[in-house]
Amino acid sequence: MNQALGGGRWRGRAVAVALAVLLSACGSNGGSDSTGSGGTGGTTSTGGSGAAAGVSGTSGSGAAAGATSDDGATNLSGTLGELGAVEPIVSSLVISNSGETLVYMSTVAIDCDTLSTSRWLGSIDASAQVVEIVVKSSFSTGTATVGGSPSAEVNYAKGGRSSSYEQNAASGTVTFTTNTPKGPVAGTVDAKYSNPAGNVKGTFSAEFCDGGQGY
Repeated sequence: MNQALGGGRWRGRAVAVALAVLLSACGSNGGSDSTGSGGTGGTTSTGGSGAAAGVSGTSGSGAAAGATSDDGATNLSGTLGELGAVEPIVSSLVISNSGETLVYMSTVAIDCDTLSTSRWLGSIDASAQVVEIVVKSSFSTGTATVGGSPSAEVNYAKGGRSSSYEQNAASGTVTFTTNTPKGPVAGTVDAKYSNPAGNVKGTFSAEFCDGGQGY
C-alpha cells in the first residue's frame, strides 16, 4: 500500500514536471514568434525607404523650382547684320545720362568701370556685340515703340569701333516690366533692322551703374 502510494506520487511529480516543460517551451516559442513578428512589424512601420523617398521628393522639387525661377537673366536671339547671330549676353547694365535711360547688353564682360569712360565702345574687345536700348528718363513701365510715342531706340554696335558705326532698328517695341529710377530694369525687346537686315528679340535684366556714359 505504501509502495503504491509512493509510485503514485512519483508519477504525479513526473506528469507535473512534463507539463511545466511543455508550458515553458510553448511560452518561449510564443514569445519568440511575438518578438520576431513585432520586430518585423517595427521595421516595416519605420519605413526607411518611405522616409527617404519623402526627402528625395522634397529636395528634387525644390531644386526644380529654383532652376525654373531664373527671371534675372538677359536672353536675346536674332541676327545682327554683319555681326551674325546674337551670341550669349554676359553683361547687362543700365545708366541714366542726359535725360535718357540706356541699357547695354554685351557679349563680352563689361562693368561700371568700363561705362565710366566716355565712348567706351572702342576700348572693348573687337569680338563684342553690344545691343543698346534707349528710352526717355521720364518713361517708367509699359511699352515704347521704335519711331512711335513713347519712343524707343534699339541699336547695336561692334566692339573696338566708334559708336558712329551703330545700326538703328527700323521698327520694334521695348516693354519695361521693371524700371527703377537709378536702379535695376527688366523687360522684353523685339526689333527689326532693314539695312543690313536683322532682328533682335528676347528678355533683358540690367543692374544700374551710377555715372555711366553712353557707348
